[in-house]
Amino acid sequence: MIDTICLLIPKEEMIYLSGNSNWDLHSKTEYYSKYVRNPNKLEKSTGKYFPRLTGYKRNFSQSENVRIEFSAPKLLYLNNLDELEDKDFPKIVETLQERLKMMGVIAEKETLENSSVSSVHFSKNILLENNYTVSYLISEIGKINLNKAFDFGRARFLNDGQSLYAHTTSHQLVIYDKIADLGKKEKRAIDKNQTKYQMSLFEKMKEKKELNEIIRFEIRLSQKQKMNKVITSLGYNKNPTLRDIFNQEISQKIVYSYWEKLIKSGNMNIFLISLSSKEVFQKLLLSDKKMTTRKGIYLTGLLLLSKDDNGMGQLRSIITKKNSDRTWHRTVKEIRSIEEAISKNNMRNWIKQIDEKLQNYKPYKVKKYD
Repeated sequence: MIDTICLLIPKEEMIYLSGNSNWDLHSKTEYYSKYVRNPNKLEKSTGKYFPRLTGYKRNFSQSENVRIEFSAPKLLYLNNLDELEDKDFPKIVETLQERLKMMGVIAEKETLENSSVSSVHFSKNILLENNYTVSYLISEIGKINLNKAFDFGRARFLNDGQSLYAHTTSHQLVIYDKIADLGKKEKRAIDKNQTKYQMSLFEKMKEKKELNEIIRFEIRLSQKQKMNKVITSLGYNKNPTLRDIFNQEISQKIVYSYWEKLIKSGNMNIFLISLSSKEVFQKLLLSDKKMTTRKGIYLTGLLLLSKDDNGMGQLRSIITKKNSDRTWHRTVKEIRSIEEAISKNNMRNWIKQIDEKLQNYKPYKVKKYD
């Protein structure tokens, strides 16, 4: 559901206790001073999870906000393998209020519930079945042309192919092996802020071999403008509060929309079950009685080229070396016509698995097995 959330709350809406509210000066310019309040050693020794706070003191403005960043599932479960549900909202607010108080900041529940959300990470953990591995799925997904899709400026594999990271400054898509990430040191892990309890889960999960393959999808809407654009495109109001954004339906729609538009759309040729070239040729001719033999042969060859080696990205680079982008876009349309003709009942099992689990969107729970 939801993982990391950043809230912005006007400074005057909270009370700051002297003594244990130790804010450190992080940086200073002629326009503002930036202060941070991260959990100290004593707070960390409790074994509890604490938010990270940032405050700005602006020299030429009366408006001052405090930024509160936290992982909602870690706040409740000390890990983000366990996924939240809508019914957890009151407990999240209560726990956040308690941890802030321990850090010397007093906030009313109503203030937290109605606070403005500046950025949010939506996520889904999926346990793979039928002996599929996360590394295999990531290698297959990596065959699509991520750099050109969804305006991502950069896409790369991390940790020996265990993670796929596509990003711009405003949003990121991260797909990775969640169990393998639990066992990595902070510098190499995707999840940089792991609790001791979460790291201890790695050893427990390793013992349960049938639970080792968990693929995690994260959609990180890191700028408010991008967040508003995404949620309004799905029919929700912009400028959500914490109460608004803590919604399983919103999370499901956003994660599924990225899966559909970025991964599946225009790439189904890569995700079809293996068919011989003659079977593809035959299905194409059967799908359109007016199709000539020559056109069927051309489309069959095009499909094979789009699936070969590094997939669509490599094919695009070959075509655009001698042709314009317009030629490539016409080629993509032809590939999509092939998909429509032969995809029915021919999708690979792992695509069906992810489709089904993203549509059902049942929360993954470690406690079920622990």
